[in-house]
Amino acid sequence: MKMVSSRLPTCLLTLILLQLPKLDSAHFDVVGPEEPILAMVGEDVELPCHLSPNMSARNMELRWFRKKVSEAVLVHRDGQLQDKDQVAEYRGRATLVRDNLSQGRMAVRIHGIKAKDAGEYRCFFREKEDFEEAVVQLQVAALGSDPHVHMEVQENGEIRLKCTSEGWYPEPQVQWRTAGGQKFPSMTESRTPDEEGLFTVAASVTIRNASPVNVSCSIQNPLLGQEKEVEISIPAPLFPRLTSWMVVTIVVVTVLGLLSIASIFFTWRLYKERCRERKEKFSSKENLLEDLKWKKASLHAVDVTLDPDTAHPHLFLYEDSKSVRLEDSRQKALEKPERFDSWPCVLGRETFTSGKHYWEVEVGDRTDWAIGVCKENVMKKGFDPMTPENGFWAVELYGNGYWALTSVRTPLPLPGPPRRVGIFLDYESGDVSFYNMTDGSLIYSFPKTSFSGPLRPFFCLWTCGNRPLSICPVTDGPDGVTVLADTKDMSKEIPLSPLGDDPATGDADTPHSKLIPTQPGQAAS
Repeated sequence: MKMVSSRLPTCLLTLILLQLPKLDSAHFDVVGPEEPILAMVGEDVELPCHLSPNMSARNMELRWFRKKVSEAVLVHRDGQLQDKDQVAEYRGRATLVRDNLSQGRMAVRIHGIKAKDAGEYRCFFREKEDFEEAVVQLQVAALGSDPHVHMEVQENGEIRLKCTSEGWYPEPQVQWRTAGGQKFPSMTESRTPDEEGLFTVAASVTIRNASPVNVSCSIQNPLLGQEKEVEISIPAPLFPRLTSWMVVTIVVVTVLGLLSIASIFFTWRLYKERCRERKEKFSSKENLLEDLKWKKASLHAVDVTLDPDTAHPHLFLYEDSKSVRLEDSRQKALEKPERFDSWPCVLGRETFTSGKHYWEVEVGDRTDWAIGVCKENVMKKGFDPMTPENGFWAVELYGNGYWALTSVRTPLPLPGPPRRVGIFLDYESGDVSFYNMTDGSLIYSFPKTSFSGPLRPFFCLWTCGNRPLSICPVTDGPDGVTVLADTKDMSKEIPLSPLGDDPATGDADTPHSKLIPTQPGQAAS
């Protein structure tokens, strides 16, 4: 037993000596970040890793690469960078962060991140025959442009909305919502990458009769959890909802309309007989001018001007208060109870409480407008339908069709587009009628009603455009028609007074409107 005890320390010493070569060969691990690193397109990013345990890496070979060792992002060997080992796309873009090499810490900085830089990177350390590596995940994101929604009216009355945006990464998600937050899917959707790998998205949806008035398009980056959204307002008259009482109203209005048309037809026949002798003396053009003069004289022409205090902020009035156009930009306008804030409308200054009144509006070849008369106290905040029940008597051109804004819109089959429309109001008899002054024919007469309270001229524009809507001056014949120049001559817009306020106040902080000068010799297109 004593002999065994004396040999035990010798065996332990021999075992320790056999282990000494392994102790001289230091073993290390390479450690990278546990979570993926997120970088935005165009920014710089650092991808770090370090040795465990900490030891100097100055004399080691350091290499960053993608899927293959030969696809080197950066190589550091013999104390200096090896540019010739880098792949072309990272030359000049990838640099080494040297600050902590003596502590075994290394980072590669990539400048001007691109979408195709996303993915897996490997951090590689080698010392003689020993080497280890770690994996680092790089996520790349880009927040695209603000969405743009284009609205197109189909022949069947349906509305097609198309939402587009560009510059997204990774592939974005598109979501349509109603004003109440209800979501509904796109009918068609596409995501197309460009040369840089950034996605352009396009999504469309069709709005039918039961759809809401306000719709928004939201585009979201799933990696960032951020979204960009745009909302579009669709005019409520595009969504007639037929109910039983509306069907009855259509029938009644149709019958009354036919009776009115028949009455006007017979009156017109009588007038044609009386004018037959004059037609023999004049050419067809002179005869038309005589008809126009007769109508103006018989319909009690009045001078109408626009009231800027009622104009929607997107409406721009001309200096003479006779012309108006709709623009995408919103001018700063003082908030007033009489100003329209939803429908792009403006009223005339004049109020009518009795008598007969007639004025003409030059619409030219402009699209998407509504004109007529309305009660002075109509609802100007919100989207109340423009119907006689709500105090409006008007006709409109929307898309390719002409309509009378009755309880359910009445289509107006006209033989040709009128360039000038005459509006006649007989307060006592409750008559509101519209005439095509190109040929003197009747466009539409509303059923007789009993007016109460002041009435005012009414104008509305549904789409933007360089062609304004103009009120014709009170003169006989076409020589008095206001003619506005082409858009090249309308670029000199000058800010004048706030809508409806004194232009001499000089307060720079007061919201101002743009009143567009009407130059001599201009004409409405």
